[in-house]
Amino acid sequence: MNEENIKKSWRNLITPFCIGIIIFMISLYFNRFGSKRPTPQTISMFGCILGLIFIIFPGIKMIKFRSYLKQINKH
Repeated sequence: MNEENIKKSWRNLITPFCIGIIIFMISLYFNRFGSKRPTPQTISMFGCILGLIFIIFPGIKMIKFRSYLKQINKH
């Protein structure tokens, strides 16, 4: 794997991770300071879940990719 492929892989992993953090933070903001009616609260909850999905799955892939790179560098 050359340097350019590694950079592309990291970019493909970091982009959804950052989007997930942004969605999660915005959803928490609207949950805390938004309307306390049930419909906006439900939408905010689903936004938090979506944000966590975008944080957790790319995060796991980032950890696996980092360990894969360490294995390649050892050999």
